[in-house]
Amino acid sequence: MLQAYALQEFLSARYGKATILDYHNEDIDKSYERPAFRELVKKPKKGVFKLVQSTLFKNKHKKIDQFRKKYLRLSESYNKDTIREANRDTDVFITGSDQVWNYLIIKKDATYFLDFVDAGKKKCSYAASIGVKEIPEEYAGLYTENIPKIDKISVRETAGVTTLSDLGIKKDIEIMPDPTLLLSKEQWESISILPDRKKYILVYKITKADKLLSFAKSLAKKTGLKIIYIPNDLKAGAVGSLKLGVGPAEWMGYIRSAEYVVTNSFHGTVFSIIFGVKFFSEVSEKVNPSTSRLLTLLSQFGLEKRIIDRYQDEMLNEELDTVSIENIRKKNIEKAELFFKSVFEEDAE
Repeated sequence: MLQAYALQEFLSARYGKATILDYHNEDIDKSYERPAFRELVKKPKKGVFKLVQSTLFKNKHKKIDQFRKKYLRLSESYNKDTIREANRDTDVFITGSDQVWNYLIIKKDATYFLDFVDAGKKKCSYAASIGVKEIPEEYAGLYTENIPKIDKISVRETAGVTTLSDLGIKKDIEIMPDPTLLLSKEQWESISILPDRKKYILVYKITKADKLLSFAKSLAKKTGLKIIYIPNDLKAGAVGSLKLGVGPAEWMGYIRSAEYVVTNSFHGTVFSIIFGVKFFSEVSEKVNPSTSRLLTLLSQFGLEKRIIDRYQDEMLNEELDTVSIENIRKKNIEKAELFFKSVFEEDAE
């Protein structure tokens, strides 16, 4: 949600109004639905878990919808059968950022590779993430048939270039920063909502956890701080004060106000960096094969030592170098501006 908002605002400030295509992939939509009675009968354990989780996160999804309606400039709603109609009003199409090229999420939906765009219209990818190291043969054609037809290609992590090269895609591919890094700290603060609580450790878990929860408990003992826990799911258990109904604006507020953030999330790490909050990231292929994007991010900002496995006690009082972070962020903006300048200027020609 936040990377879509960021790219919308970044482009609109420079090239006129950008619109987000309100496209719905059926598989993705179904993953958020409450389980049908049939699913409860056929797979009771999985169905009951999904039912409980959808109920617990109901307020979260409501706030996400509210944020979407308030801040995103959406087109009319499209599905696979109607998406070609978007060609009527659009000259330049951009796919990305985030994991729009992860076959585990999109399955075989080539819409995210812009296969619906009419000939003669400009197509580019911005910081698209593949999210996995290898593409199974079953899905290889999805990439090899569609990506070479994209005029200007950029991905979000170095592993993405390697993955595409291994598929035989040899086009010029650039690495671009996540859109959330293109907006200033002040811009994000203006749409975030601060919590009432002060002096706490925020735990934000997006995937399965290895050492994350035990590390957070240890950190709480060393600092005497309470834990606030925002989970994406409850499979790995719970710790501290559980917050289930947190929307995007509140989520940013919880990061802003935290003394420490403990996370295995890419964007949890990104916003800790943006807000200058001391953080510790779990990077573990044991539970999450999509570690490349997080490692690329930490390397870019020289913050690799903030990986949980490299923790040292002296880091408790070590503030982030916000001046260095801002300088790197500005270089990222310049890089993105050059990328889009070539996209739009070539289109004008």
